[in-house]
Amino acid sequence: MKYWLWAALLISGAAWADDATYHREHRVTLPGSAHSWGFVALDPTRPYLFLARRENGLSVFDVKQQRLVKTVAQSEGANGVVFVPEVNRVFVLNTDGSLSVVQLSTLKLLKRIPVAQSNLNSAVYEPSTGKVIIVSGRRADRSTLFEFDPKQERITGAHELAVKKIDPLLVKGDGSFFLPMRDEGKVARYSASTFALQGTWQFADCPKPSALAQDVARQRLFVACRGEAPVLIVADRETGEVKATLPITRDVNALAYDEQHRRLLIPSGVDANLTLVDQQDADHYTVRAGVSTLPMAYNMAFDPVSQRVFLPAMDFTQPAPSQAEPKPDPVFQANTFSITTLGLD
Repeated sequence: MKYWLWAALLISGAAWADDATYHREHRVTLPGSAHSWGFVALDPTRPYLFLARRENGLSVFDVKQQRLVKTVAQSEGANGVVFVPEVNRVFVLNTDGSLSVVQLSTLKLLKRIPVAQSNLNSAVYEPSTGKVIIVSGRRADRSTLFEFDPKQERITGAHELAVKKIDPLLVKGDGSFFLPMRDEGKVARYSASTFALQGTWQFADCPKPSALAQDVARQRLFVACRGEAPVLIVADRETGEVKATLPITRDVNALAYDEQHRRLLIPSGVDANLTLVDQQDADHYTVRAGVSTLPMAYNMAFDPVSQRVFLPAMDFTQPAPSQAEPKPDPVFQANTFSITTLGLD
């Protein structure tokens, strides 16, 4: 982000420097090879953070003791997880298109179920239907939503969509879910029981919606939008009417709403920053502060109970663009994967 835009963000949060709210409590480095990682998620039953580290497997980290508990056996390719504590299971989405079934209480791998030919990217548990909804990874021009029964541990349905890239879904809480279509520049809402399309919204100044969060009490949907001028859209959850728009940092991949403090947390791995946005009321928002993080800290887990933020990152070298590789991938460095814990002052 250009300096003037970030300066404008800071100025808009009047007196933020006197009210700094987060600081780094811990940073722990874990061993591992030089590979990228996927999503992170907090165990709803105990203070464990699940780290989907792809080629390095599924690491389970104790956030109270700040130590690695274990890496789940035969978990190479882990890209994300979804918890269903009612059946004592955590389901692991894998880069080879399979779904691993892990006993939540013991962290024991039970089996691996073939699901798709392509990468499984993310999933949510939809409690009103009792389904796990799985999102396939990027393919040429189509993606697939799979219905999975966590009790019977089997796929019960598949729905192909003409969507290139589906970022993580957001369960609305009324039997429907929101689906961000990054490449198409839209946010859709689907029924979780029938998968019927209930509406599609396309917001001005939002070419690439990439992350969602919501304020249920005030009926607001928050949409992080990538692009040349990245913004946060605040919309009505029922109608899609835009209520506010704020500039934010680049390439946002995750978003959280802190109901207790009525605040949004927006990490940027490109800008190495966690932006805090205060909610004055349902339709008015102010950027409070930018907390420094690490480059590549683009995924996040937020614990509303302890008020802590967990951000994975890794050291890397960024090759210069060339004619053969105009957008080269970063080269990660082995044994540098870290988890940063931010806590309230």
